[in-house]
Amino acid sequence: MRDKFPYIGNDVLITQEMCDLNGHMNVIYYAKIFEDEFPFYSSLGFSSDYFKKGFSFFTLEMNIRYLKEMKKGEYASPCFRYFAVKPKLIHYGGVILNEAGDISAITENVLIHVDMNTRRSCEMSDETISHLQNMVKDHSSTGPIDFDLRLKI
Repeated sequence: MRDKFPYIGNDVLITQEMCDLNGHMNVIYYAKIFEDEFPFYSSLGFSSDYFKKGFSFFTLEMNIRYLKEMKKGEYASPCFRYFAVKPKLIHYGGVILNEAGDISAITENVLIHVDMNTRRSCEMSDETISHLQNMVKDHSSTGPIDFDLRLKI
């Protein structure tokens, strides 16, 4: 599965503090692992410099599916892929793999491009859209994913 997701994040060791009374990782930490991959977001071209130009992205929708437990002492490996881009929207997703390479969780996200001066959606520049379309094409070249997408743009 790892080969279907071109961006490989940093492994995260599951600690006792991340676990709930059920003895497995609490749902909040799945979201945190997915959201803490700032180098992934930088690959979009959206850094603090982009924000200084007056633009950003807001999350419109996030869906997480929990498939297998993650327990204390295990390593979680987040991996990401872009699915689609439109002038104002990005659809991307990721998986958290356990040490055996099985999918523990799946996330899908839809982001909207925002002019921070008006705090309203706006189209990305042609250069940015072209960059993202190339990334989607590159990521798609790894082949189809092994699960159905739930979100669309």
